[in-house]
Amino acid sequence: MLSTSVNTTNLKNRNELKSLFKNNTHLSASHFAELIISLLNKKEDKFHGVWKPGQSYQKGDVVHYQGVLWEMITDQEICAKDGEEPHKNHNWKSQLRELEQKVDKIRLDLETLSKEFTEYKQQMDLRWQQLLKYLTLLSLGIAIALVWLFSSAIYHLFFAG
Repeated sequence: MLSTSVNTTNLKNRNELKSLFKNNTHLSASHFAELIISLLNKKEDKFHGVWKPGQSYQKGDVVHYQGVLWEMITDQEICAKDGEEPHKNHNWKSQLRELEQKVDKIRLDLETLSKEFTEYKQQMDLRWQQLLKYLTLLSLGIAIALVWLFSSAIYHLFFAG
């Protein structure tokens, strides 16, 4: 889309650039280089501002339309017409639109996973409750068997003997 030949680690945001020009600071050539690199260059970055009907566009040209940056991707030059706005035309590509679609897919996947996880957790809670009931019944059965064995042993010691 926009020129990628610039090392993005050298880019400065507006506040960083403003701080360079405070308090009568003596600016160096590198400060001005940071300023220039951080700015949009309409010619190098092929940025044409807001999309306009009647304007000619070539491959690689970038326009702003409905809050999104669009890049011209067709090889032939076009003269934009009403009804051929970037969002309606296959000659334009928006990285943001693709990103929004990917985010929407991820959101749907996460909602599905969350729903499946909630159902799984409910099933596991139910199984855990059933297991506790079975362990309680098993413990009660073992206790009854031990009482029965102990009482029969006492009976045989004192009364059967």
